[in-house]
Amino acid sequence: MDQARTRPPQVFINSGATELPDDFITHLVWGLEDLGILNVLIDREEWWGRDLNHIFTCIEESTIALAFFSSRYLETEWCLDELVKMKERAKENKLLVIPIFYDVSKNDVINLEGEFGARFMEMRERYTEYKYDPFRVKRWETSLMTISRMEPCLTWEAQSSKIPLAEDIIREVKRELDMASDPGFSSPLEFSNDSHSKMPIEEVFVSAFLVAFLFSLFIARLLFTDVKFFRTAKWLVGFPVTIVVLHQLHCALTQRNRRSPDA
Repeated sequence: MDQARTRPPQVFINSGATELPDDFITHLVWGLEDLGILNVLIDREEWWGRDLNHIFTCIEESTIALAFFSSRYLETEWCLDELVKMKERAKENKLLVIPIFYDVSKNDVINLEGEFGARFMEMRERYTEYKYDPFRVKRWETSLMTISRMEPCLTWEAQSSKIPLAEDIIREVKRELDMASDPGFSSPLEFSNDSHSKMPIEEVFVSAFLVAFLFSLFIARLLFTDVKFFRTAKWLVGFPVTIVVLHQLHCALTQRNRRSPDA
């Protein structure tokens, strides 16, 4: 059994440059402490410049992590490095990550679209150009797309009150801790690449196009006497488009079936 499971629950809050109001933080921390969570660690400004290994140790010792995605989330590199570590721990079934969409579109974060996606592309180009580490950026991108798809998740809009969000978070954390303490319950920390990530549409289309091209070039002539159809644009484009549509439908159904029922 993981030693982290024998300790009192610890919550790590990954927020980056998000300006979480003090009253919201106070309400959230007090509520979590009432659940018996002794340590609530928040990566606010006082963390800036600290050794990442120290921060990673805090993540490793945590039971639950809260990822606050916001319009300012991408302003700090260390916040994305934390996210990579959180994804690794979740994949090992040692950390439950709850994504929280803080005045930002969930769809934009998942698909890296809209304002959030544009900021990520700007950051990626700038970072790759000046620091020459495309692999680190790719880890950031994969972690963003993976964790933003995790369930349960919560959302907050600018026009709504912040305190209900804190109460929703406390309630969700309590629910997950209660489920984890149930001996008859299969660990909610289960994680798999298949269920929490999907192949980008571009890769699906290119793969399907290659299959169609190779089929028309080599296999069709062995199976069919008239292979003219398999050399037309209708086949070479229609087949990949069909595969992409089926892939998206499969992902949508998987996402819906994976969601936990309301408490």
